[in-house]
Formats: sequence, structure tokens, C-alpha cells
Amino acid sequence: MSGIDRRGFLRLVTVAGGGLALGIALPGCGSKPESWPNAQAGTFQPNAFLQLRPDGRIVLAVHKAEMGQGVTTGLATLVAEELDVDPLSLEITFAQPHADFKDPEFRMMITGGSASLKASWLPLREAAATMRQMLLQAAAAGWGVAVADCVAEDGAVRLRDGSRRATYGELVEAAAQLPLPATQAPLKSPADWRWIGKHDARVDAREKIDGTALFALDVQLPGMLTAVLLRCPHFGGSLKQFDGAKAAASPGVRLVTACAGGVAVVADGYWNARQGAALVEVEWDKGPQAGLDSAAIAARLEDTLDAQDGNVVRESGERSKAAVARTVEAEYRVPFLAHATMEPMNAVAQVQGQHAEVWAGNQAPDVLQGLVARALKIPASNVTINTTLLGGGFGRRAMVDFAVEAALVAQAAGATAPGAATAAAPVKLVWSREDDMHHDWYRPAALARSKVEIDAAGNILAWEQRVTAASIMAQMVPVLGLSMLPQWMPDGVMAPVAALVGSYDDAIGEGVAELPYELPYIRVEAQHADTGVPVGVWRSVGHSQNAFFAESFVDEVAHALGEDPLAFRMQRLPAQSRHAKVLARVAEAADWGRPAEGRFQGLALHESFGSVVGEVAEVSLADGKARIERIVCVVDCGIAVNPDVVRMQAESAIVYALSAALHGEITIAEGAVVQNNFDDYPVLRIDECPLIEVHIVASEAEPSGIGEPPTPPLAPALANALFAATGRRQRELPLELAS
Repeated sequence: MSGIDRRGFLRLVTVAGGGLALGIALPGCGSKPESWPNAQAGTFQPNAFLQLRPDGRIVLAVHKAEMGQGVTTGLATLVAEELDVDPLSLEITFAQPHADFKDPEFRMMITGGSASLKASWLPLREAAATMRQMLLQAAAAGWGVAVADCVAEDGAVRLRDGSRRATYGELVEAAAQLPLPATQAPLKSPADWRWIGKHDARVDAREKIDGTALFALDVQLPGMLTAVLLRCPHFGGSLKQFDGAKAAASPGVRLVTACAGGVAVVADGYWNARQGAALVEVEWDKGPQAGLDSAAIAARLEDTLDAQDGNVVRESGERSKAAVARTVEAEYRVPFLAHATMEPMNAVAQVQGQHAEVWAGNQAPDVLQGLVARALKIPASNVTINTTLLGGGFGRRAMVDFAVEAALVAQAAGATAPGAATAAAPVKLVWSREDDMHHDWYRPAALARSKVEIDAAGNILAWEQRVTAASIMAQMVPVLGLSMLPQWMPDGVMAPVAALVGSYDDAIGEGVAELPYELPYIRVEAQHADTGVPVGVWRSVGHSQNAFFAESFVDEVAHALGEDPLAFRMQRLPAQSRHAKVLARVAEAADWGRPAEGRFQGLALHESFGSVVGEVAEVSLADGKARIERIVCVVDCGIAVNPDVVRMQAESAIVYALSAALHGEITIAEGAVVQNNFDDYPVLRIDECPLIEVHIVASEAEPSGIGEPPTPPLAPALANALFAATGRRQRELPLELAS
């Protein structure tokens, strides 16, 4: 077993969890209409994704999480294209957990891996084409003409000669009586596209401007209470004892109780709950990680590379027998990072007997459903999940611990309440920024050692990189896997699978293993190191650190050989490859090698999630301090379904990466996170943000990822620019702008 990628890991989990069969040709068309969670009487609904109501409204059930990345706009564009309607005319609702909404590769209803448009490219277009075809059939049958004589146009069907016309709403009843087509309806030709590649307006813009957009924090239900949960700050620690008498006597506080491994304070509102929580006298058992700190973790990573051979994730070519004249060696480090979403974790839950309902911004509704059912010991079919908009996700909300906590607190509040009305009260659990900073699933700290062997003529003989970090997948297995298991199976059943995945987790080496340059011999090792810190997927996952390791070292080797960094790369890329074309385009856009006086450039190229991104950072230097002036980004992400959304996502990814490259660092002391809020974990400020230029490569290939791929190249491009400006090589993040 050489390695396991995220999709392979999730397939392994589904096997371990009993399997999730998706034996259907078209996701969304595999169930009976009455089984779809959003089914309504009197509508035409040929699949789980789409409804046509008698008043002509077309309702799209979005099966992916909208966290600002524009997925609702992208998916609406695909559907609108095949239905020949304006994307802004669609009514958007978020789908509840259902087998027809599971990603056919991930086999979960999950948003991640920058795969939403890629995975939905055919299924949603086919779903919409099916609806269009049935509407054409309904009109043709009613008019007594051939289907070929009918045309779908602007929400209606008309005869080609224009003599008759019926709106989609007028055809609902007739279309609903038709059987599903035996063969897949044809898709529109790219030459006939009206919206794909051209539509820029976001379908969620108006509601976010007028304040009607619904995030979990906005949910208001009759009789709702608000809760704060005190959690042990030490990794692996537990509640020892507490005294909640003072808190219980605080204004507005309804309940103080041990719950979800901590102490829950339930009150009439957030301020009362937070004030009451400050009065709880609590003692924690610090657990086995009490002595853990950043220095110990750094030493553990070093020991891992010193003492162990890693899993070989790539070995290509043959090592030359020529004499080695010199070597170039470097060691790189990155710290833990928090997700730090602008909206801290929160969820609303209502538990009534054997039934529960949850409102949460989350990236994995079916995982949440399974975990809530397991935590409450009720059937999963009795758990309703309402997915709201997310105020940022970046992978954090794929781990749904916060929403499971809300369900447990709501259950506890109901069990101890004196009256039936209070027992049924929904509870909104709200995390503070400090809660969010202390109880994240962090981007792993990582260490890389790189070496190149060079002969006397200046030829590269061998390229080696060894990386180590904690396995993200090993920690996700017990969580995601449990959501699929029957409740009678113990939690520990996933431990052997977790251990196996941890040993062969390709996320540790992704990005260095796929180095695109043609070199005589390449060897990459990746080694899991258990750091004792909870880790999870962070925007671009292993690519976020490994692009820094790989592209910084590429720059070092180029300079060691006396070659221009651009020329060094171009000479070693396959001619006419996507990488070469992106690199040439970004060099041209940035005017590489000819910066304005007093400015310095750095370059990086990286592929992730099926997309190739090149970035050039341009900095100036004054009084020994660098300033970032410009970032030029070129992306090849296949067909840009919504070009403006692609630009937005690239800009967002670059800003997010700049925050990490300049400021991001989570440190550990006493087995707990030191940072508390944005005062000691800063994000990029507006006066720090440079001009960002985004260029999209025209492509006829199917869409690939865009939400994450522009993040990885930023740190190495910036580090390389700082080297050009100062002559000082920085091999550790965050970077220093002062020379």
C-alpha cells in the first residue's frame, strides 16, 4: 500500500462503515419522488435537485455548502443553461441529507476538495436537461406535434414557427404525468451556451446586501434559549469538577450543567449566558498532553525525520552514477494554523423525545445527521438537518463537533427543565472567538528536508524531499466513519482503520510528490508524526505547506546554479504542458525580469485539485522593510463557469494565504493553544493587501478546482520575492518583512 488520497480514504471509510451504494447513473434520479426530502405535492420533480411548481418557480436544491465561494451561483448557472432560464430566476434551497445528493466519488454529502463544480458539472446539467426534455414532451403531446418541433426558451416552450407558446408553469401537470426518459436527454452544445462562461452576477448577492441571508447565527425560533459551553482548554483533557452556583444565580441563566465533556450555561440570551459562564468555578484534568508545547512538537518532527524512513510517495527515474560535485540542502518549517472563519462556530438544535432538528452552517450534512443520531441515541431518520449559509468554512465546518454539541446541550436542557414548554425549547449554542481559536482542528505543523545533488557540469543528478506532519485523515476517520456506523458498534471500532490511514496518508506529501519538473531522479518521502494536536483540512490541505517547501527549494536550486528562476522552471517543464503555458502567461502578465525600479519579484507554480496556478509576488524595500506591492495570478481551472466568481475565489485564496504567510502561527503551551483572538492571531489588514491581478486561461476542459488552488503558490512566491529583495532566504512561516 503506497498511499491513500482523500477520495481513497473516504471509500475506505464507507467500506468500514458498512458501505453506501450509489448504483444510479444520474445522482438525483435514484429514488422515488416521495422519498426526496424537499418533495412537495403538486410540483413537477423529475429528480432530487429540481422542482417546477405550478406558479412557474423553479427550485434548485443545492447539495453543496455556500460559504462565500459562490457555489450556489455556479450550480445555478449549470441548471439555468440547460433549462434556458436566467440563473437569477431560480429559487435556491439547501438540500437535506439524502442518498441522491452524495458525491459519487466522496460517497458523502460533503463540500470539500474544491470539487463542487467538478463533481456537479455533468449531474446537474443532466438533471436540468431531463426536466427540459420532459417539458418539451409535455408541450408536444398537448399540441399534437413532434418534440423536434418544440423549443425551450426563456422559461417557456414554443413551437419553432412561434404559433404556440406555454410557460413552464403551465406545463407542470402534464409533465408530472410522464415517465422519466429511457435515455439521457442531450446537453446543449457549447456553441449555444448563454450563461456558462459568461454569467457574472451572483445569485446570493441581493440577500447578502439586504440582510435576508440566513446564517445559523440569524436563526430565531419561538422560545429559543442561548448556550455557552466551557470546554477543557488542554488537548485530551477532561472535566474534573465544577461549581455552577454563582452562574445559576446570574440574571437570565436557566441551567448550568455538565454536558458534552464540558459545562453548559443556558440562558435567555448570549450576553447572559456568557456572563454566567464567567462565574463558573471549574477544574480541569489536563490529561496526557499537559506538558506539550511548541518546542516539544518541533523536536518530535525533527526526531521523526532523523530516526525513520518515510513512506515513499514518489520515486521516478534512476539515480545517476555520475560523481556528485556539490549538494544543495535546506530545511523548511510551517506552524499550526487556525481556520479563523469570520463567523465563529455555532448551531441551533431542538430535541423533542426521539426527534431532533439542527440548523447549522456545515460542510457535511449527512455526517452531521449520523453523529447527532449517535450522540442522542436516536434513529438517523429522526434527525433533520437544515444547512444554512456559512460565514466561512475553509474545511473547518467539515468537522461538525460544534453542531453535535448544540444537540447535546438542547437534550440536556430539555431533560432538566421543569416544564414541557421549556423541555421543547430550541437552543442556540454560540462559540466565542476564543472558543474558536482554542478548539479548532488545525492545519498541521510540518517539517521538510530537501536535497539536490549536482555534478561538476552543473547538471542536477537527484532531487530528494522528505516531509513530516500529523495525518489529517487519521483524525478524520474516527469522526466521519462513526457517522456511518450502526449505533450498536462501539466508537473504538474505527481505531485500526485510523492507524492504517495515518501510515499511508497522501495528504502529508501531496504537492511535493507531484513536482511537475522533468528531472533525472526524484524521490519523495512522507512520514506521519503524531503531534498530539487535533488537525483537520485547511484551505488546500497538504498543498498549503508543501507548495512552500517545493517551490522555495526550486528557487534555491535555480539561484545555486546561477539560473533565472523562470528560465530554470521553463527548461524543465514538458513543452506545451498546462504548467508551461501557465508559467509563460504569468511571466508575461507580471512582466517578469523587468520590475519597476526598487521592486523585486518572486515566482511560484503549483497544481492542486486539478488546477494549475502560477503567481508572481512583487515587493518593494524601504528602510530595511519590505512592502508587498502586487500579486499577479494566472489560473487554469478548465471552463470558468462564472468568470467573476473565479476571480473572486482567486483573490480570496490569495488574501487568505497572505494572512497565513505574514501572520499565521498557532503556538502550544501546557497542551493548550496560546492564541486567543485576532489581537494575537492577526488576519490581513486592508493597508497590507496589495494589488491582485487574476488572469484566467481559456479552456475547453471540464471545470476543476478554484476555491483552494490559488492559496499554495502565494507563500513561496512571496518568500522568493523577499529573497530577491534582501538576499536573505526565509525557510519558515510566517515570513518577516523586516530584513
